[in-house]
Order: sequence, then structure tokens, then C-alpha cells
Amino acid sequence: MPQTFYTTQDEEILSIVGRLRSSELLENIFVIPKRALVLQSIVNLRMLAREAEKAGKQVVIVTQDENGRRLAEKAGIETRPYSEEASRETEPVIREVPADEPVLHHPGISADSIGSSGFFSTPSDNGVSASGIDRNVTSPAGNGMRLRIRNASPVRQPSLSSMRQTEPEVSSVRPRSSMPVQAPQETTRVAAPLRNEIPDSSGRLSRVFAPPKPVERRQPEPVRAKRESHTLVGGKGKSWFAGFVVISVLFLVGTGAFIFLPKAEISVVPMSVSQDIGMEFDGRTGATAEGERVVPVRIVEKEETVTVTGETSGSSSGNGSKASGKILIYNEYGSDSQQLVATTRFQSADGKIFRLSKGVTVPGVTERNGQREPGVVEADVVADGSGSEYNIGTTNFSIPGFSGSAKAGKIYAKSKSSMSGGSSVGQSGATSVSAADLEKAKGDATETFRRSFSDTLSRDLAQNERFIPETFDIAVVGNPSAPGVGSVASSFEYKATFHAKAFVFSEDELKDRAVAVLRKKSSIDDDFEARDVTFRYEGGTADYQAGTFRFKANVNALFVASIDVGALREDFLGKKADEIKPILEKHPEVKNIEIELKPKGFSFAVPKDRKRVTVTVMQP
Repeated sequence: MPQTFYTTQDEEILSIVGRLRSSELLENIFVIPKRALVLQSIVNLRMLAREAEKAGKQVVIVTQDENGRRLAEKAGIETRPYSEEASRETEPVIREVPADEPVLHHPGISADSIGSSGFFSTPSDNGVSASGIDRNVTSPAGNGMRLRIRNASPVRQPSLSSMRQTEPEVSSVRPRSSMPVQAPQETTRVAAPLRNEIPDSSGRLSRVFAPPKPVERRQPEPVRAKRESHTLVGGKGKSWFAGFVVISVLFLVGTGAFIFLPKAEISVVPMSVSQDIGMEFDGRTGATAEGERVVPVRIVEKEETVTVTGETSGSSSGNGSKASGKILIYNEYGSDSQQLVATTRFQSADGKIFRLSKGVTVPGVTERNGQREPGVVEADVVADGSGSEYNIGTTNFSIPGFSGSAKAGKIYAKSKSSMSGGSSVGQSGATSVSAADLEKAKGDATETFRRSFSDTLSRDLAQNERFIPETFDIAVVGNPSAPGVGSVASSFEYKATFHAKAFVFSEDELKDRAVAVLRKKSSIDDDFEARDVTFRYEGGTADYQAGTFRFKANVNALFVASIDVGALREDFLGKKADEIKPILEKHPEVKNIEIELKPKGFSFAVPKDRKRVTVTVMQP
């Protein structure tokens, strides 16, 4: 008959494997409840199938868990459905065991590692343990032999899903009349178990389980082989855990070494010296770098028209006053606007001349509803001479300056009102254009052009190119447009076209020559690097026809000693506080040094590992 094992839901695979190894029969049936842990993983089931194959035993799983049955069959284990008649009590098979016979355990598996925590329990009050072993019953012969119950089937609880074992009563533990208890013999370890049969309600005997299929009888493998297989089952997990522990320890040790092992941060301030000198440079167009004071230069030119408005300050010294009034200026020439400067002449139909008091811009022709409309603007005019004869009524005016051009007759003016104020008697309080007013207007226009030219150079030149505004060559092109001296007006416009030239040079060329002169003057060797070279220019003289440009500059430079970081680090490795000063005597390029050890609290000594020593060169 096969040997039957009842398992619990939380029983682990190692416990079930231990039961299989301890079985002395070739056919073994495991009754497993629904949702048991062992049925949730095909890996567990394959492990059980492999152990059965090694031991030469047949394993059958009986369960109501359909998913578990499918996994078991996929793992190569035969399954059977659970019978409802399993709830009835089955009779155990009993044999006598000598009192001094030790309980055998499978080698390599301890009792604590087999089964779940609820599989073995303390003896009950009636002396029968939950595993079905009666520790108090003795054989009828009274020869000190104990009865050991094998394959006892506990009474089934009402819930089929839990399938927990219950303790059989002592009165139910009895030998079958057809198979009395035999005295134990040395050659017989366990009596052959009987197939459990119980009568049903009709009086017939029904088997709890379907009869197992016949299997090939094979001898169990030696105990040594079983021990080796058990080692293989648990070895992988133990090896993985041990490896994890080793890696964790190494990680913690490495982290602690990185954080807590001493490090040194060395901050070095190099020696430095500041030098300045006044130098005069000769700029030449098309010249190469010759000598320590000669620099190549180039000429940049620009032309621009500038208009400024001036206020009159002269007084009218004539014997009369000038007539004035308002006119409307029309532009029928084209769509472009026309600019007219102050003092532009307008001639009346009878030949009298009037001049604009301020410059105006006449709009161009526009089209509205298919009709061309001339642009128009209002302006103030003053008579060109004094006298009452300029007090004229409304009339048309032409512009003598457009005579003989296409604009003649297309740009004209009409009186908005009569001219008045002309008199032969002097008028007090009237101002006129003076020579000083014209000179001031010219200076303002020139300065406006100079600023515009300087801004253009600053925007268009390269980053390292420089110029000196005081050496610009600025000239007026043609005749400026301005009223004559003595013209009566409160303000006027001055319009002129300017042309400028400037010498441009590279400041990098100046730096190279200035540094060379400073090194020579102060005996500074090449171990010192020139930094922060600045120039302050003091004007100069320019000859644009000859292409020469001489100017002065005050030069200041900071020379900083070079630090060999690698050599300095090597000299400090492993040194203590009292060994620092002798090392500094070997490095005259070092002005100041600061060493900080981390973490704080260690004895003052620079680490010997160069990777843990950092050297930083600070700005002087």
C-alpha cells in the first residue's frame, strides 16, 4: 500500500521533501489543501519530482486545487482529485518499536527544518500527539516495547479547504483484527501498511483513493547520495545569501574608507609682483612688428551729414523791423517727402524774398479716392529785409533754390495770412543770427558727428582693436547750410556734411611689446606669467597723409609665478606639520599655503596617497 502524507497550507517544500526522504515505501501520496504554498510555484513541484526520481519513488498529489494540479502535471507529478469520503476517519497501521530504538532522521535534514510550525505539537492530555504518535501505550506483552503509529490519518475537519490534521482519540488507536501486532524483529523496520477501507452507507467498502498505478520497483539510493542531493537543494540559497553578505560588507567598508579616511586640500597663493611704465608707441600703416615700440595700424574713414538747431543771440541794429507771417508749403513733385532747412528762401510774385525761420519736412503726394493730393505743411517765414514794403497780402511763393530743376513749380507755397510787422523804424527786442551763433552751431554739429563716429567704431571693430578719439581727423565737406549773419530770427538750423579718419591698432600687439619692456626693466624671468595688462592712453599725434601715428600710454601689468602642481603635491605627501616649512623653502614661487585635513580630528599629516591630496592655486 502507498504511504499517505497530509500537509498544511503554509508547509514549505523542504518539509515535504523531508517527508518523502523519510518514507520507507516506494509509493507516496501527498494530500495538499487548496491555495497551499507548494502548489503556487512550479519550481517547488519540479524540485519534489526530481527528489522522487533520485530516490526511485512514486509521488501522487491529491488536491482540490485545479491550478495546482495543472502545475504539478506540468512538473511531471501524477495528480488525483480529492474524494469526499476522505472526511471519514481512516485507521492507522501500528507496529511495535523497541523502547531503546532511536528515531531515525534523514541525514542532512533536521527535525526543525521539516514541516511547518503546526505539524508537530506538544502531547495532548490523553497522551497522543498531533502527529499521531502515542507515547504512553505499551505492547500487551509488557516487555517495554512502545507502539509507533505510522501513516495515521487524522479526523477531517468540516472545512475541506483547510485539511488540518486533528488528534485521534486513544480509543481509536487499535490494531486490526486481521493483522495483530507482531513482536519487533531486527530485520523488519516497518510492517507493510494496509490500504484504508471504510464502509459507506450501503454497507459496501469504498476506497478513499483510486488505486495507484503500478510502478517499477527500484531500490532506494544509498544514504550518502540522499545527503548529497539535500546539500544541492539548499546550497544555492545559502551561497546567494553569503555572497550578498560579502558584497554588502565590502560596500560598507569602501564607503567608510572613502568618507572617513583622511584627505588633504592644499590651497596655494603664488608669488606676484605689479609693474607699471609709461611708453610711447609708433604706429605705421602697412608695417610689420619691428622693434619693441613699433606697432602696425590701419586707417578707418566715415562720412555723414549732420543737422543741428541753434538759438540766435544777436540784436537787430537796423533802422527798421522785418515783416513776418505764416505760409503753407505744398509738395506735388512725388510721394517722397521734401526736407527744407532754416533760412530756405521763398520769393513772392512781386519778387520779395522771405526766409524760413525753422527747418520743415514737406510730406509727399498721396492718393485718396483716386485723386492725387499734394503734401502740405505750415511754416513761419521772415522777410529778408526791413521796411514796410514787405507788409504784403496773401500771395503765392516759389523756391529760387529749385529753379531750373524738375521740382521747380512742383514744390511751392501760399500765404496763410498777410505779412506784417515790417517798418522803417527800429524794433526793440528783435534778435538776429550772429557770427558766434554760427560758430557754436558748427561746433555742436562737429561734436555730434564725433560721437556718432566713435560709436560706429566701437560697434564695428574687433574686440581687441582700439582707437584714440582725440586723434580723429574731422573735416567739413562743401559749404554748410546756415542763415547769414544779421538774419532776424529766434532760432535757425545748421546743416553740414563731415568726413572723418581714425587710426586703429591691436591692443594685443601693444601688450606683447609692453610686457617685454617691463620684463627687461624689472629683471622678471619667464617663470612669471603676465596677467591683467591694462593701458591708459594719453593722446597722440596723427599724420594721415604719411600714415604714421605716435601716441603715449601708461601700462600696468601683474606678474604671477608659475606653480608646478604635480611636483608640489609629491613634496607634501606624508609630511607632518614640522616638515612643511623646509618644503616651502624649496619653493620660492609660493607666497602662502594653507592645508586642510578632512575629516577633522585626525593627527596632522598629509596622506601618502596622491589621489587623496588636492592642490588648488588661488588668485594672488
